Amino acid sequence: MDRSTTSHVFSLLLFPVAAILALSALTLPLQPYTGVALQGDRVATIEPGSPGQQAGLAPGDVLAASPRSLISNPLSAAVPERPLPLEIRRGSERRVAWLAPVPLPDGERRLHGALLAVACGFLLLGGWVWSERRDRLTRTFLLLCLAFTLLLVPPPHLASTALTLTHEVIQAAAAAFLAALCIHFFAQFPGSRQVRGGLGALVAASYIGSLLLFAAALTVLGLRSLGRPGFESDLTLLAAAGGVWFAAGLLIALGLFVRSYLRAASGDARRRLRVALVGTIFGAAPITALIAVRSLSPGTEVPGERGAVLLTLLVPASFAWATVVHRVFDFRVALRAVVATTVLAFAGAGGYVVGQWIAAGRWPGFGAGMAGGSLALLAMGAALAGPANPWLRSFAAGRDADDRALGVLAAPPGGRDENPLHLLEWACDALARALRLDGCAALVSGPGGPELAATCGALSSFRPRDRFAPRLSPGAPVAVDEADLDASDREALERAGVGWLLPAGGGPLQSVILLGRRIAGPWLSRRESAEIEDFAARLDVSLENAELRRAASSHGALDRALREAGAIQAHLLPRHAPAYPTLDCAAAALLSEPVGGDYYDFVETAPRTFTLAVGDAAGRGMPAALVLAGVQARFRHEARLRPNPGDVLRALNLELVDLDQPEKFVGLLCARVEASTGRLCVANAGVTPPLVRRRRGSFEEYTAGGVLLGVSATADYPEDRVELRAGDVALLYTDGLTEARRGDEMFGVGRVRRALDAHAHRRAADILAGVLDAVRSFADRPLDDLTVVVLKQLTDPATARAATPQNALKWRAAAADDEG
Repeated sequence: MDRSTTSHVFSLLLFPVAAILALSALTLPLQPYTGVALQGDRVATIEPGSPGQQAGLAPGDVLAASPRSLISNPLSAAVPERPLPLEIRRGSERRVAWLAPVPLPDGERRLHGALLAVACGFLLLGGWVWSERRDRLTRTFLLLCLAFTLLLVPPPHLASTALTLTHEVIQAAAAAFLAALCIHFFAQFPGSRQVRGGLGALVAASYIGSLLLFAAALTVLGLRSLGRPGFESDLTLLAAAGGVWFAAGLLIALGLFVRSYLRAASGDARRRLRVALVGTIFGAAPITALIAVRSLSPGTEVPGERGAVLLTLLVPASFAWATVVHRVFDFRVALRAVVATTVLAFAGAGGYVVGQWIAAGRWPGFGAGMAGGSLALLAMGAALAGPANPWLRSFAAGRDADDRALGVLAAPPGGRDENPLHLLEWACDALARALRLDGCAALVSGPGGPELAATCGALSSFRPRDRFAPRLSPGAPVAVDEADLDASDREALERAGVGWLLPAGGGPLQSVILLGRRIAGPWLSRRESAEIEDFAARLDVSLENAELRRAASSHGALDRALREAGAIQAHLLPRHAPAYPTLDCAAAALLSEPVGGDYYDFVETAPRTFTLAVGDAAGRGMPAALVLAGVQARFRHEARLRPNPGDVLRALNLELVDLDQPEKFVGLLCARVEASTGRLCVANAGVTPPLVRRRRGSFEEYTAGGVLLGVSATADYPEDRVELRAGDVALLYTDGLTEARRGDEMFGVGRVRRALDAHAHRRAADILAGVLDAVRSFADRPLDDLTVVVLKQLTDPATARAATPQNALKWRAAAADDEG
């Protein structure tokens, strides 16, 4: 994914091109009709009955402009209803003719409008694709669309010589480099890998040829400004060479597309490319043939030449159709681009038709201006649609938090007994399903080099080199051809079908996830890349916590389950839960042994405000209980001193780090609850993310958090803020609830949500009992340590009244509970 400053420069190119489109549309009523088609300064064709024929012009005549004029088009000064003197050379004969341009006839005006609409289509598609995905292929595609736009748009009628010259230089650049851009694009398509070998040499040669052609055009313009005689033959030769190069480049590009189609890995892949291939051939072949004939034989009449120009719209239309129907691209651009194009087209066409109707009636000037203004708005809309796409999508996402490009990339399953290798297996499977990859694999660093930890799909047989050591930035997926790799590693990965590398596990477990080829398209959209980065960050935390839990378990001492210690631990838990007219609370801790590593606590820190904690220490039994006893005492002290939960966790973390005892890692969730306002401020250090059920049945999971307490002195614990309204229920719990098992199946977040749905209308104590009954009924073995805290908002905070008596808390050992 290209995040460099250069990508913003390419985005800015949309606006000058849109300005040229808008000027062309606004000056449409001022466009003169001469019926003369030029090649350089030589007359190529004359429309019968046109002002050019009436002036005595004939194909092959050379028109001479002012010797000191910087503008190469002798007809650039033509204005409707204003005679224009022209010096004509026909062989050795020289004469002066008066050309009397007229306003554009209806047919010509409609053709200009159609050309503007086709140009807007190219501009819209290029900008929209660039807004969704930024890499080598889409960079070339954007420039290709801009070049087609500049060549198709009718030249605007500009009064300023400087602006006219600037437009000529821009159009000369587009004409010179269009062939090289076509070759470059189809040399990469449908992938985005760097072009190497023979194809790389072909692409480099095409750019060199285009650069030489552009330099020749600038040279001719410079010689013209110096008054050098005889430049007319240079213009004619240059126009012919440019036309031949353009036609040759398009033919080579079509050949490369056919080559990609024939070399597709499967019949399904060829089917996905077929629509785009057919549309490209039928859209580009006629214009290629027309330009070739006009370049080699300027005076030859070509039937249907206007239709050949309009047929170029088949190229972007076929790619859009292939995306929607056959999903050649997986960045979901086509459907949204088609909708935007349809809306813009109807708006522009409506204004244009009304303007044409008015122009044919009483107010021709006003109607023509309205028609041109409608096309100008269409051009600006096409330019702004792409850059505005991310902003519009983020606005829509703000209204619908569940709108995700890769909805199946949920939070990684974490827990006390979770093996890091199992997490990597889950990650490979989740990424392969979400991105529709043909395979996925995870490598972990070992003492003898990288080791294969998990595989699925086509990468199941992949084996890394002993010295494989990619140098990657954490979190972001990187394409193989853009990664900092040794040449032999890159070749081995490409041969195996690996498309991207995703670093994961920045803590004790260093790992890299290899993403295979996408079944529906060879790239990632900007939105997908952002979600993958978020997924990788959460996977990093889960891997680090899982590795630390496993290390802590290996260092744990022998458990001595003493009932007296259990009684002491039970006495340390709060005997009552706070309760208010607006907020109802209930809590329970179930332990698998007489003493355990889960606990909860409430500390009143201000009137109608309290801080709660849900803790889960590494290991189980007596060692975990002793760690929690110290944490609980320190928590009560820090909660009264510090109003923000994140600050409380940072203070506790520093104290545990200072102990320098690797077995004393603690997961702790800390929340400040304001009963008067219904606000929760939550900070999390490795505990299961809290779950909120809204009154209307929607769920929200708050995933912000950091690593376990006692791991790193520099650890940070961001805060999530929750607003509760009447009927909302917040559930804070440890992983023992979701990891209760029946065979190989876990209770999971889904069953927690269903239990909340079933009891959400009841009081907090009843909701708590319903959740615990559901997990007991599900499990076929003794429950692990688990803690559950329920907060239910009874009324909106504005209706708060005096506090009511408190509810007794429930607490007992899981073993005793199971016996009943």
